[in-house]
Amino acid sequence: DEAIAKAKPEAEKFVPEQFKALTDAAAAAKANFDKGDYAAVLTAAKDLPAKAAEVMTAATAKKDELTAQWNELGKVLPAKALDLTDKIDALAAMKKMPMGMDAAKLEEVKGRLAEMKTAWAQANDSFNSGDIIAAVQQGDKVKAAAEWLQTSYDAIMPAPVAKK
Repeated sequence: DEAIAKAKPEAEKFVPEQFKALTDAAAAAKANFDKGDYAAVLTAAKDLPAKAAEVMTAATAKKDELTAQWNELGKVLPAKALDLTDKIDALAAMKKMPMGMDAAKLEEVKGRLAEMKTAWAQANDSFNSGDIIAAVQQGDKVKAAAEWLQTSYDAIMPAPVAKK
């Protein structure tokens, strides 16, 4: 019980299916105890601390993986948001819109950029409150939004062709 209780906070969050298997095994051992099948209890109970340690190791590994993903998103997305903001501001400042861009499309792009920035702030809030899973999920959505914005921008403002 102590090993399971120690693993619970991280395991429930990061490897819930493995934690459920662990708690199911403990419940089965307790059911055998209640039935008086002490041989089955001893067999099951002796493996529980090792299983709890395995689950805790898996939870730590998953948490580390998600933290690494978050850190990578944190390196890329703020700079991408700034770059996109500059590009969209430059588009908005043009006296004549490029082909493929009109006022409605510009407003859509501005709205998506604002949504992306809000979502990034929410992802940061999730991370800072300890919800790494939600932060990474939100960060992935922000990344997808940034890719959409970049693709939309590239469609109307192709990169200049290098002179030979």
